[in-house]
Amino acid sequence: MKWLRQKKDEGYTIVGLEQTSTSTSLHTHHFDSKTVLLLGKEKEGIPVEYLQLVDTCLEVPQLGIIRSLNVHVTGAISIWEYTKQHLKA
Repeated sequence: MKWLRQKKDEGYTIVGLEQTSTSTSLHTHHFDSKTVLLLGKEKEGIPVEYLQLVDTCLEVPQLGIIRSLNVHVTGAISIWEYTKQHLKA
């Protein structure tokens, strides 16, 4: 928590990778260059006290009956999307 608050004070956007009622699609989100990606535990997700510090929550769009992806897969996909956006710049 202390580290996340420090990053916010340094101007970073805190992005939670979590399925919430207000999550937006990873593919429509524009990542700021100063971004911290916050991932939670495999089954429990991001604890509520940490969710209170995030600026936005993103989820990876999916088709079919799969409810969620493994946390390491979601992290890798999100890092690639961030990288892809900033490679263009």
